[in-house]
Amino acid sequence: MRGNLRVGGAGYLLLLFTAVLLTGCAPKKKEEVWVWPPPPEKPRIKYIASYRGESDFKKVDILGALLGEPRLKIELMKPYGVWARGEKIYVVDTAFNTVFIFDLKEKEVKPVGRFMGAVNIVGDSKGRLWVSDAKAGMVYAIDEEGKFLMGIGKNSLKRPTGLTLDESRNRLYVVDTGEHNIKVFDLDSGELLLVIGKRGSGDGEFNYPTNIALDRRTGNLVVVDTFNFRIQILDPEGNFIRKFGQPGNRPGDFYRPKGVGVDSEGHIYVADAAFDNFQIFDQEGRLLLFVGQAGSGPGQFHLPAGLYIDEQDRIYVVDQFNRRVQVFQYLKYPEEE
Repeated sequence: MRGNLRVGGAGYLLLLFTAVLLTGCAPKKKEEVWVWPPPPEKPRIKYIASYRGESDFKKVDILGALLGEPRLKIELMKPYGVWARGEKIYVVDTAFNTVFIFDLKEKEVKPVGRFMGAVNIVGDSKGRLWVSDAKAGMVYAIDEEGKFLMGIGKNSLKRPTGLTLDESRNRLYVVDTGEHNIKVFDLDSGELLLVIGKRGSGDGEFNYPTNIALDRRTGNLVVVDTFNFRIQILDPEGNFIRKFGQPGNRPGDFYRPKGVGVDSEGHIYVADAAFDNFQIFDQEGRLLLFVGQAGSGPGQFHLPAGLYIDEQDRIYVVDQFNRRVQVFQYLKYPEEE
């Protein structure tokens, strides 16, 4: 009978405590490894981890929950932009209009800054975090405590979205989706230096561009020209170099291209929200590999958005509707270096 399964008061606590102990003593399962392409091919991309919020680092406060004193944990709701350096991952959450800093070393998450319409983020060597605010028509610089440092773009930006910077040239590149162009600012003064492109479908023209990445080897810009369903590569001054991509649902095509990044060997990664994956191309636009499919497991996505590749070739992909950031590693081999 059901009544025989009921445990009250102290008995419930004892049962719960025993269950926790038994769980802790259970043998660990062999860690699974996810790589692409799968064996017997030589792996090129390896899944590392996923991050959603404080639940990644802190155990559930069982006693607090029993006593009616649970604390709401910090968790991502609708992430979009991502940037990373060292052991920290910076994520823009468009639901909260704030930046969440995942400190992997300290195992903590903290929100910093409040914005009207935060979209994307990038950081510089001076410790400044640059955040695009599409609703305010501004890009703001804050520190890791959320302190406002400066704002740029007043009267020149309409709907800033994607960001990248080139510190060797002291430049911040801002995709202005509302104006169908890229605006280039001096990192120190905030002065507008250059406007790249206009609306259209020709070389060096854009139709609602969204995201941008820097090729660290050359200083070239890789731009997601979203509604032209293509990638455009420009030199640092905005001169057209090449383009690739077309609308469609075949591998190598684009349907809803979002985040973009470039690894240390010049491979171009493009997240596509319609395909629930990211595709990897060479500099000529030839498809090399794609990673992902619809789902919620490792290497699976539900509307991937922002993408960033750090100097160690770690790939950070915002898995928007799964409310997380997935981290991968590009695998290089000594004989190829």
